Amino acid sequence: MVHQSSMASRHTSRTERASSQFEGLAERVRRSKYLGPVVNLTPSVFWLLAFFLVPLLGMFYYSFGETGPFGEILISFEYLGIQQYAQFFVPTGESLPAALWYTVAWIVEGIVPLNVQLAATDPTPYVQLTIKSIGYGVLATLVSLIIGYPTAYFIGRVAPEEYQDLLLVLVILPFWASFLVRIYAIQLLLSRGSFLMQALSLLPFVDQGLRLMNTQFAVMLGLVYIWIPFMILPVYTSIEEIDFTLQEAAMDLGADRVEAFRRVIFPLSMPGVFAGSILVFIPSAGAYVIPELLGGPNSQMIGNFIANQFGSALNWPLGSAGSFVLMAVMLGAIALYIRSGGEGELV
Repeated sequence: MVHQSSMASRHTSRTERASSQFEGLAERVRRSKYLGPVVNLTPSVFWLLAFFLVPLLGMFYYSFGETGPFGEILISFEYLGIQQYAQFFVPTGESLPAALWYTVAWIVEGIVPLNVQLAATDPTPYVQLTIKSIGYGVLATLVSLIIGYPTAYFIGRVAPEEYQDLLLVLVILPFWASFLVRIYAIQLLLSRGSFLMQALSLLPFVDQGLRLMNTQFAVMLGLVYIWIPFMILPVYTSIEEIDFTLQEAAMDLGADRVEAFRRVIFPLSMPGVFAGSILVFIPSAGAYVIPELLGGPNSQMIGNFIANQFGSALNWPLGSAGSFVLMAVMLGAIALYIRSGGEGELV
């Protein structure tokens, strides 16, 4: 019995020494100027390298290859080139300046109703799909701003303080449900036998054959519904930081409430507006699931095209090129945000 007690005492002593040594080592690592950051960053760096940077570089390499006659992917050095990017941007037999003019003319004709055709031909279907996706992203951002800014202003300025937390919870409440569940909910809402469609059919000015599902409206509704919290929350944060005595000072100097808001409050909330716009535009322009489940053949976006190239079309080089074109659009939006500084100016 004494022997067992002695053994247990030695074991406890060794455990305490090992624990003390480990704590001492951890403390030295923590205090080290270089070793501490290396130990802390190594897991994150490994994760980003293994699951982000390496696949991204591989896809970039694939974008310079081509597809063989039997669907095989040719990425040896003799096949590498910019042919996929040329196919994406330049119509067959045309030059790059001509392709740029076709793109500009196609955009102008889509915005301004004209009786004449400005260009001899249209840009490539891939360019059209990219511009269409950018249009979806811009429109979803504008609609989210029109709805989200008053909502954020009401929560941050008008609502009683004891209800603000509850209202914020209601804004983020949809995130507690799965992304797909929310999309399927919109499908049910817009289906022909839904309560909404039956209610609309009772209105005398609504066409009895009205169909909202598998339309561009359904896609836009899905984009705004899914991403509008990303507009409300940054704007709310900016409004919370505003000193509203500045508005009162502007009104004391002769400005009415609308002018004081336009020249003082709204510019001061621009950091939130910029941040919210980026957070809504990027996922909206690159959406895949929403147009796939809610849209029809005329509602497809660049994300669906890329997925099809990696899937049924088995054209990985063209899909890779399309991915980097979309990435360039997103980086351009982020660069615009950084250049603006995310700050408004008093005007």
